[in-house]
Amino acid sequence: MKDNITALARSQGADLVGVAQVRVYTDYLEQVYAQVQKTGASKEDYMLPEDAMSFFEALSDARRVLPAAKSIVLLGVYSFDSAGDHSSSRQKLQGKTARTYAYYPVVRQIAERVAAYIEETGFQAVQGQQIPLKYLAAHIGLGCYGWNGLLLSKDFGSYLALRAVITDAKLEPDAFEAPQTPCEDCARCLKACPTGALYAPYKVNPALCINPLTRKPDDIPETLREQMGNWVCGCDICQEVCPMNRGLSAREPDPRAGFDPCHHASHQTLGGLTRCPELKGLLEHKHAPVMKRNAVIALASIGSQEALDILRQYRDMHTGKFAEYIAWAIQRVEQKIGEDSQ
Repeated sequence: MKDNITALARSQGADLVGVAQVRVYTDYLEQVYAQVQKTGASKEDYMLPEDAMSFFEALSDARRVLPAAKSIVLLGVYSFDSAGDHSSSRQKLQGKTARTYAYYPVVRQIAERVAAYIEETGFQAVQGQQIPLKYLAAHIGLGCYGWNGLLLSKDFGSYLALRAVITDAKLEPDAFEAPQTPCEDCARCLKACPTGALYAPYKVNPALCINPLTRKPDDIPETLREQMGNWVCGCDICQEVCPMNRGLSAREPDPRAGFDPCHHASHQTLGGLTRCPELKGLLEHKHAPVMKRNAVIALASIGSQEALDILRQYRDMHTGKFAEYIAWAIQRVEQKIGEDSQ
């Protein structure tokens, strides 16, 4: 049965497939607790509706999802494709989105197909993200943890969309030979993180990370705005500088790739957008306030005369907090242009 599951997952587009056993992963909880204590992160920083530790405690035991669970099938899909090319986004006044986001729908559909097959054989199966995906993938050797807190795989670097299928079928757990971490004596991700969110090896402060900052409606302090570049949803900076990703070739886009607000909470503000959306278009009324805010910050970061012209065009069309963001952005770009002309 395990061979059939693996063959099915790969035929549907999975690049990584592995099986982990079901138990309470207390070692995972110890790591999370230490990080929460160190950073003082709250449920809001993790974008959680409940106490942070309660959420992570639930993740640590798959039997909270499926009481009879015996096995966890882990699935990964390579997410760096040619449609996620950020190389000229600043010149074209486009915003950047995290590359892996677009592949969540792909790996979800693969997991749905695997779960359906397991149920057809008479067992129970629940697909989703209700377990510590990166931790378990590293635990069985599908990859290793990088200093940026992401899973690093041998063939796909850290550009992986992950998902799992929890089942009461008894499957033999895997123990692959994990790649050697290249992080010792490197620290490129720590040095490249513009906000200092990566404050130590394997340690991420979610309150400073651009990824959640671009997704939360909360006010962003000016000191952090100035470090966000033209990221409008998510951030790949620590991945772009990683040696494990430097030699990767962009794959052909999967036709299932894209943003799906109906099934993925992280896509709530991304419906209908391309991977590198036009910043001016994001300022239109049809887009969510959080995306408009991010577009303004991105234009301020680009700081060109064209960016300034767009900001001035929308200056008198908004009120309240958003108007404050535009005023701040205009002042910042005018200052930058003035300094460059001296």
